[in-house]
Amino acid sequence: MNAPAPTPPTPGLSAPHPWRLTRRGALGLGAGLALTPALAGCLPGDTPRGRADASRVTIGLSAAVTTLDPMNTTSVGTDLSVLSSVYSSLVTRRPDLAIGPDAATSWRRVEPTRWRFTLHRKAAFADGSPLDADVVVWNVERLLNAANALRMTSNFPSLKAARKVDQHTVDLLTTTPDADLLGALSFLYLLSPRWAARHRPATQAMGSGPYEITDYSPGGTVELRARDDYWGRKPAIRRVTYRITPSEPARVSGLLSGELDAVAGLDPQDLDRLRADRALRIQRLDTTRMAFIKLNTLKGPMRDVRVRRAVNYAVDKRAITASLLKNTVRPSPGQLLTDYYSGYTDGLSGYPHDPDRARALLREAGYGKGHPLKVTLRVPSGQYVAGELVVQAVAQQLSEAGVSVRIDSVPFTVYMQKYLQEKAMPDMQYITQAWPTLAAGGLYGLFVSDSPYAYWDDQEFTAAVAEARRTEGRTARDALYARAARRARDQAPVLFLFPQPGVYATAEGLNWRARPDDWVRPADMSWKGAAG
Repeated sequence: MNAPAPTPPTPGLSAPHPWRLTRRGALGLGAGLALTPALAGCLPGDTPRGRADASRVTIGLSAAVTTLDPMNTTSVGTDLSVLSSVYSSLVTRRPDLAIGPDAATSWRRVEPTRWRFTLHRKAAFADGSPLDADVVVWNVERLLNAANALRMTSNFPSLKAARKVDQHTVDLLTTTPDADLLGALSFLYLLSPRWAARHRPATQAMGSGPYEITDYSPGGTVELRARDDYWGRKPAIRRVTYRITPSEPARVSGLLSGELDAVAGLDPQDLDRLRADRALRIQRLDTTRMAFIKLNTLKGPMRDVRVRRAVNYAVDKRAITASLLKNTVRPSPGQLLTDYYSGYTDGLSGYPHDPDRARALLREAGYGKGHPLKVTLRVPSGQYVAGELVVQAVAQQLSEAGVSVRIDSVPFTVYMQKYLQEKAMPDMQYITQAWPTLAAGGLYGLFVSDSPYAYWDDQEFTAAVAEARRTEGRTARDALYARAARRARDQAPVLFLFPQPGVYATAEGLNWRARPDDWVRPADMSWKGAAG
């Protein structure tokens, strides 16, 4: 079979891709992005109110930064929002969700399984060493070395090797054609091999990005300073403080008092209170993250598909989104992902609220008077938007269908330890999940049989996802993802809920357009009226 002709190089910005910005993305970044009226901030030339230094910003995070190694975390809202300011990647996902240049100035596919990247000739680390092809090759080898057990490796199922062409040109080889590779490469953060050999990347950082870390203690505040010698576009914000504020009331209080300039992932319950303060600017949009209650189908009562369907029928998602989330989102149409993703399947419908049908299914499965269904539902405390309130509502509605629920609220670190390291997930677990490539294959990959995240072993679903990942034509690939989506809807490995709502608040006068994919990057910010 003849190989396709090489695609032309991409100068500066990537060529349009089918997954660049999907239907909801266009809405979320346009008319669907709700900004509070009359809170647009200062007029041009004004000084941001109450600011002694318009080159600084303080950002509130809901959880601590757990590592400084950008390749050993997948937490976008905390770890990677910080570390993406310190490290460069070959390409980056811009605020409009399109892929753009970072350390690479252009790229093209020269063969079905070979991509060629041209590197920025001035790209350099903070110690002055060049970011060249040797650096990229070393980082790919580090990523693919199973002995390193890097959490980011699962982002790159097809990546096979990197080959140096010359000092400023590098080829990436894949095992199969991979339409999602560029999206994944926006997460391939590049470390200096020489520096990494002498330091511990988990607790120290030295990158090639626009900022450098000046202060960090695990679990504590993180301080950044803009690099004067940065080779790219210099950010307007020169000093950044990330303040760890796990408590929602404390984050709101910090905004209202002026101690915090920007906070993401706020509870919709606080919308009215925040909107009442004219010193704040509120943005609301749908996100790329889907909330659901994962079911442990490998053991216990959730092995029975009748039980899994029953809990889906028992819960009134529309009532929850209306009362707890203030109608900021709509219930999921029986999908594991939102329609920001390429490969999203139109035409599916969610499980309607039908308590009678839920009870009937539970009776068929052998539960009822004398033999009630008892389950444990775990939720990480303070981690997810309205997570604990949602879980309480779900437990109440399940009890009305005859299911006795014990809620297990634990710190997020304990939650993740039990979920991944100990493989000790209970019957049910509240979680929100997204995938950085915004491709169905990535998020569906969390549910295939060999995924440590899955707790579901379904060969039909797994086979459809595997075939889709190696299928190059978009129509054929989407048909396979549709088969996987229908299988997941039918087999219900989760209690389908809703997209996680995105509520963002910033101080008056801070220019920053909220993103649907969790990133909070200070390089995208500036103060109105500030010089420079």
